Amino acid sequence: MNSASRIVRAALLLAVAAGARGQEVKERDLRVRPAPEDPARASAAVPRGYALVVGIGKYGKLDASENLRFPESDAEAVYRILISQQGGAFPAENVHRLIGADATLANLRRELEVWLPSVALEADRVVVYFAGHGLIKGGRGYLAPYDVDANHPESSGYPMDLLGKVLAEKVRARWKVLLTDACHSGKITPETTDDAVDAQFSQLPKTFLTLTATREREKSYEDPALSTGFGLFSYFLVQGLQGNADSSPCDGLITADELIEYVRGEVKRYARQRGVSQTPNERGDFDPNMILGVGAACASGGAPAAVSLGSIVVEVNLDGVEVYVDDKLVGTVDQGKPLAVPGLATGPHTVRGVRKGYEPDTKEVMVVPGQQRPVTLRIQYVREYKRSSIDLVERGEKLLFKRTATINPLAAYTPGRQSEKDLREARELFTRALAEDPRYAKAAYDLALAHQLLSAPKESLAAFRRAIEADPAYVEARVQCAGALIEEGDPDEAIRQLTEALRLEPGNDVAHSHLARAFLDKGVWDRALEAAEKALALKENNDQAQLWRADALRHAARYEQAAGGYRTYLRLTEFSTPAHEKLAYYFVGFGLGSRRHADRQASYASQRSMALNGLCDCEHKLGLLLRAEDSCRKALRYDPGDAISYFLLGSVYRDLFIRTKSRDNAVAARASYARMIEINPHLELSRNAKNYIEQFDQILARLK
Repeated sequence: MNSASRIVRAALLLAVAAGARGQEVKERDLRVRPAPEDPARASAAVPRGYALVVGIGKYGKLDASENLRFPESDAEAVYRILISQQGGAFPAENVHRLIGADATLANLRRELEVWLPSVALEADRVVVYFAGHGLIKGGRGYLAPYDVDANHPESSGYPMDLLGKVLAEKVRARWKVLLTDACHSGKITPETTDDAVDAQFSQLPKTFLTLTATREREKSYEDPALSTGFGLFSYFLVQGLQGNADSSPCDGLITADELIEYVRGEVKRYARQRGVSQTPNERGDFDPNMILGVGAACASGGAPAAVSLGSIVVEVNLDGVEVYVDDKLVGTVDQGKPLAVPGLATGPHTVRGVRKGYEPDTKEVMVVPGQQRPVTLRIQYVREYKRSSIDLVERGEKLLFKRTATINPLAAYTPGRQSEKDLREARELFTRALAEDPRYAKAAYDLALAHQLLSAPKESLAAFRRAIEADPAYVEARVQCAGALIEEGDPDEAIRQLTEALRLEPGNDVAHSHLARAFLDKGVWDRALEAAEKALALKENNDQAQLWRADALRHAARYEQAAGGYRTYLRLTEFSTPAHEKLAYYFVGFGLGSRRHADRQASYASQRSMALNGLCDCEHKLGLLLRAEDSCRKALRYDPGDAISYFLLGSVYRDLFIRTKSRDNAVAARASYARMIEINPHLELSRNAKNYIEQFDQILARLK
């Protein structure tokens, strides 16, 4: 074999090696992030869970008179309690939502017949919740998706018997629960009656728990005076999972038997008090000790063997007062419209009313078994803070947000370039301000930012939480707290904070953008893409959302679209564009840059490097090798010590050598891989780099 043939053969071997390792390269990230949860590490007490939550109130093809008021908000409440640590304890990425217009027949089929069977293992628990209409035609029952056609449910509805078959035969989980609220006396078809719908549920397989909102000859009721406005079944389902169902024994775990007993008893009691009849009904052969939720009230032990229940009725003197019971939102109350909060465990509870701009009012109330206790909250004092505290915060902000005389817009518009002395002084001023007035949420928020810039992440998170405790409606504090949680490797709690922030302010594009980043850290590309696109729908030039969207697209192997997204991000963050004025928000403290950087200049450089690396990877995958080389080299200008940049660059030169047989490209590839190993020999990709170096050593020896 002559020299040229040996070189071509070596090049082909490199190409085969690149293809064989392509999956590894495709799935690696451009920054070190936490790995998805290892199923083997899941708690033995609380199995890993997957859930599908569906709520449809307004239907696309039904008469307006047949719409329902609360299924969509009920479903959102069920979602929030399922992902809560003190609730269902489901990882957020494992709970899929189909709300309103998203709950089409096609989406229902995808989630039920493809997603759930593909992810749930035998040791897992699976919950399917449906709130909406059920209907009957030709003796067959259907769940009504958003796009149901009442004249043709056989082709536009989801058959109940198929749902039963999927759960019984395709979903492998040991613990499976179907929760349905579908009997609303809607005469959508001539055959549709509450009895007929309920009878269809009674025919489902007995191999899993089915808990329906009613029994035979009953309808399911909604009550606008119940918390935020709820269906009775869903309200007590949420209350039960919050811990109120934990009764026998009271051990911090909510079992199937406990939840059924609680929901059935409380719905029946509440309905009877209002002159109607509704009794939830369970069916199927299931483990009564199946764990469906985690509570906190009894986890410390020493609790009674059973927990009796009572209720409170909250009255306020102003409109728009948000009411929290034991730090959990239960609803918004208006003057003259009392808020009923039934189903509370006997004992002391803290009730707080919050209205923006006013001092909150907090009452301690003792809930008594079988009794309804009135609670009057008076929101009467405009929120004012001590002048001394305000002065200290203003002095601190002059140091924290110090502006310098410069033509660099990044320095002119953002904090973080100050001296450490300035930041320490600002931190001291904010600390003193909080000591002067502990209610001053802005002081706690600014203190959190100062801690971030001084690389004190634990103290920063504590200050953010203090700001949220002082003002639960402080959306910006929740959003920035979520950003700090992401940086500290806790995307799950970040998602919970962002979910609450978006409940308070659904149009917050930054919250959606942060949510995208949190799901990226969880390795859930589709949810990251969904959140990023919601952020961009709200604000097209949200550069962070562009970056996270591009990252999600790249991981989904949609390289051309991802490359366009990276280029858009890079254009938006050029100093020469008006977009630089937004950087003040994004590069406060750690912002959402690399965890290695606390100041905004380094965060900016890190994110530009991240985008250029992503662009290099996409161009490489698309065969645009010269453009990929340029992008990787630009990334190294921002972060000369990034090992991943050198690996990507080495792979580009490797493929250029395969294409051109140029010795210069072989030398450049070997040098790039060697530099990557020199920077970080412990990365998984370093093993690949070592293999490539060995092959290039052989090739270069022949080329001499």
